[in-house]
Amino acid sequence: LKMTPHPVHPDCAEVLFTAEQISEKIKELAARVAEDYADKRPVLMPILKGGFIVAADLVRAINPVPDGLEVEFVQASSYGAGTETSGKVDISFNTGVVAGRHCLLVDDLCDSGLTLSEVAKAVAAAGAESTKTLVLLDKKERRKVDITPDYHGFDCPNKWVIGNGMDTAQIYRSLPYIGVMSKEAQSRYLASIKK
Repeated sequence: LKMTPHPVHPDCAEVLFTAEQISEKIKELAARVAEDYADKRPVLMPILKGGFIVAADLVRAINPVPDGLEVEFVQASSYGAGTETSGKVDISFNTGVVAGRHCLLVDDLCDSGLTLSEVAKAVAAAGAESTKTLVLLDKKERRKVDITPDYHGFDCPNKWVIGNGMDTAQIYRSLPYIGVMSKEAQSRYLASIKK
């Protein structure tokens, strides 16, 4: 499948990972997931909103598909309108789906680790047989809790990233690449939330 190049958004100062690099990394992760979950009837659990694009690409790349694979979305939020975690995570998912199952949480980014850690605890408390985590980007420099994703695509520098599921004020998620938000765009956003 040949990818069509996309123009770089004017609010993006630098492309960190191209659509092609992301696609290749997702294929690598999918191969590992297919092997590790071959006989486990897994529940793939995208963490909304950022994890839905990574999960959609991942689930379509898993080959062979493990028997009984299900998808159950997790609604989780710790940011609100700001750029720093609030420290409190609101979590919602169908607990009946995970009981006795091998669950794989999927998100776009692990930075503070708070959301991923709290969701993993909630899924385990709901009776999951096992709970593992997969993220496309691992931003270790910002970690505030002790968590290491079981699978990760790329190490991410401590920069304000957008695209491929990652947003600022709910925009930029649809960019097919992962880029660094320009200083000008960051300033405009920060000024808008201080009003």
